[in-house]
Amino acid sequence: MQYRKLHDADFDAANAFLANHAATCMVLRGNLRTAGIERRRHPLSGNWFGEVAPDGGISAIVAQFGNGNVFVEAGDQKAIPKGLTAAFVADPLKPVAGVFGDSDTAQDMLCQLGLEDAAYAINASDVLYELDLSNLIVPQNARADDFQMVDAEKIDRNTLLRWLRAYEIEALGAEDTPSLDSKIASRLVHALDARTMWGLIVDGKAVSLSGFNATLPDMVQVGPVWTPPEERSNGYARILVAKTLLAVRARGVRRAILSTDSEAAAKAYEALGFKKIGRYRLALLAVHQDWATIRTAEIPGYAEMQSESMVD
Repeated sequence: MQYRKLHDADFDAANAFLANHAATCMVLRGNLRTAGIERRRHPLSGNWFGEVAPDGGISAIVAQFGNGNVFVEAGDQKAIPKGLTAAFVADPLKPVAGVFGDSDTAQDMLCQLGLEDAAYAINASDVLYELDLSNLIVPQNARADDFQMVDAEKIDRNTLLRWLRAYEIEALGAEDTPSLDSKIASRLVHALDARTMWGLIVDGKAVSLSGFNATLPDMVQVGPVWTPPEERSNGYARILVAKTLLAVRARGVRRAILSTDSEAAAKAYEALGFKKIGRYRLALLAVHQDWATIRTAEIPGYAEMQSESMVD
């Protein structure tokens, strides 16, 4: 096996590997489809590394994107091979901001990087859910005229920014700082441009927000979903999520996934037909880790990883 940086010539192999493990790598699949592997000027581009067989097949991937987040997919293996970790650490894009993926795989990656005892804004092992959209259970009142789904661009921009800030703080453990405002503003621009976020209007008032944080022709990943506290317990989020899924089902999308650590949210999703299929880890560091520091000083067995970085 080779453990190396991936290039455009590896696109088909990477795409085929990820498609076989779609539920735990939607962001990877979406970014690969949108930005490819070596389109460095694209906002969704990143550094891609893979475990590559002599025939070109890929069996594990580590990728880091411009915001510093690292996504891992080990496929049928229990963990990312140490040689692949070494190849990634030798050529990172940016300081690591977080690690995402199948819960056990991502946790092992944190340990390989020497970050198991780091300070986290959030390190949650969410329940991962999947839904075959042919089995979507539509709330009885979802199609009623009283509940109108609109493109998020029709909702007051300040309301959207306020809601997304609250979502980041409540759901992702973000600190309410000026830097959070710029992060949210950038994310909102992208979502509005991509038309992947919607609001629910009741009696002329916006009461809930839902979107997709990854989309493919056959599959979507639901999120963020947010209802302000004063509007909760009315079923608004469940109605809006159902409406968004009905819309993409009509366009040919067949599956949806999401993850949550909220019992209330889980009940709402299960009422729509979502089934538990595993766990997904979202580990966001409180402070981005400087690779110049952790590369050699903090990674357990780094020298040994390097020695196996090209040949299994």
